[in-house]
Amino acid sequence: MRPYTICHMLSSIDGRIDGAVLRRVIPGGLYESTGARLRGDAWVCGRTTMELHFAEKRRFRSRSRSRAGSRSVHVARRSASYAVSIDTLGKLRWSSGDLDGDHLICVVSQRAPGDYLTYLRDRGISYVVTGRTSVDLASAVRLLARHFGIRRLLLEGGGNINGGFLQAHLVDEVSLLLAPGIDGRREAPTVFDGVNPSLTNAVRLTLMSVKKQKNGTLWIRYKVI
Repeated sequence: MRPYTICHMLSSIDGRIDGAVLRRVIPGGLYESTGARLRGDAWVCGRTTMELHFAEKRRFRSRSRSRAGSRSVHVARRSASYAVSIDTLGKLRWSSGDLDGDHLICVVSQRAPGDYLTYLRDRGISYVVTGRTSVDLASAVRLLARHFGIRRLLLEGGGNINGGFLQAHLVDEVSLLLAPGIDGRREAPTVFDGVNPSLTNAVRLTLMSVKKQKNGTLWIRYKVI
C-alpha cells in the first residue's frame, strides 16, 4: 500500500520550472488553486526546494558522530494534511512542525546524524528514517501511508526529486500547468531531471484532460502507464 502520487508542476513550454521567471507570465495563485483541486492530503518536496522556500536559512550542525541508524518512524502528531521533506543527510532546520497548517514530516536516510532526530522530536516534527546511503523512496511512501494515513500525495519538487520518484515507478499521474512563456536557459531546472542514463526509453503517458486556464495557460493531466 502506497499513496496515489500526482506530480503537480508549473513549467514554461520548454519544460523549465524557475518560478521567479514564470510568475511574469501566469496569474498569481494559479498553481496553488489547481493543486487544491487535486485533493491531496500531503505534498512532498526535496531538500533544495524546501531550503529555498520553507526551511530556515542556516543549516543544522551535528555535534554527534552517531548516525540515525536502522529504519524508524516517529509520529509527533496526526493531522488532516502533511508537508513532507526529503532530506537525505538531515541538513534542514525548522522553526516548528507546522508549515502553513500542514504538519511537517522529515524523511532522512540512515546517514543522517543521530542528534538530528532529537532535534526534530524536540520541535514536534515527525520523521521517517529509511535507506542506508540515500532515502529509499519506495519504502518512504509506504511508511507514510502506513503510519500517517496518507493516501493522495502531491509531488511538487524540483527536477531531481521528481526524477527519483519517476525512476522508482512511484508517479501515477502528471498534472502540468504549461505556461505561455519560453525560458530557454540551458542551466535552468526542468520538470524531471537526474534520471539514470540507462533509462533510454521515454516513460509512456496517456492523456486524461486538457483545460485552458487564465492568460493562455494550459492545465494538462496525464496518467502514467
